[in-house]
Amino acid sequence: MRQIVFGQQWIHSEEPPEIQEIFLSHGKKRKIKRGEELKHGGPYGEIGLLLKGLVFYRFWDWNDKEHIFSLIIPKRCFGDIDAASCTVANVSAYAAKDGEALFLTYDEWHKLITADIKTFELFSSRAVKKQESHIEALLACFTMEVDMRLICFFHALVKAYYVPKLNEWNPIPVQLNTVMLSKIVSSSRTSVSLKLTEWIDRGLAKKDGKFLLLHGKLFEEVYDWWENKKDSSKAPHSQPELNHSFNHRFWPIPPAKINEPEDSREQ
Repeated sequence: MRQIVFGQQWIHSEEPPEIQEIFLSHGKKRKIKRGEELKHGGPYGEIGLLLKGLVFYRFWDWNDKEHIFSLIIPKRCFGDIDAASCTVANVSAYAAKDGEALFLTYDEWHKLITADIKTFELFSSRAVKKQESHIEALLACFTMEVDMRLICFFHALVKAYYVPKLNEWNPIPVQLNTVMLSKIVSSSRTSVSLKLTEWIDRGLAKKDGKFLLLHGKLFEEVYDWWENKKDSSKAPHSQPELNHSFNHRFWPIPPAKINEPEDSREQ
């Protein structure tokens, strides 16, 4: 449920072949352990392409509450955004599960990513989309109720692996406990647990061993500003006039003539 830009909430899209090939050809494979803090940022940080496992981008607010604003899943890079400016950010790149990745030092990565102008332009465009993903995730957390935050997060996670099925059960491809989910959607563990229990009681969620499955009915109300731009009936009920005047207020040409950036589409 993107509201203003193209980046998908919480989940980056898969790295294109040109960028993956850099790591496959030159990266050093290394196992990462659950609980490991991955060194990133500045001239001494590393850039990695995740092969297996799960990495969280997280931070602590001024009340010392932990928030997770991005999940790095396989075939996605980590450490590349702050590497672009060779600066540091007050962000933890945390290995949430055991896995492995291909690593490059900052100097190696910078030399390889800038060797070809088309590859560098591709990376630059994707860096913007990744920041858009973070914006959309944080935007969701302060504009939506807890249940809709959870629905939108699960929808984004499913889309990263397969097309959501609106009339069938959708297995959630990554196992996350209620503590993790509460930090992702900026809520309490109790609120998340109660909402999942409610969905199970209503026949909208079920467990299959360790896996959670959600029925596609939960995704029916997910609205995307771009994908639904031609169907005003799916616009949020509180904003019909904004959707109706969208073409004229914000764009000099009709959105129908504008294509979504290629690298922002889900794989």
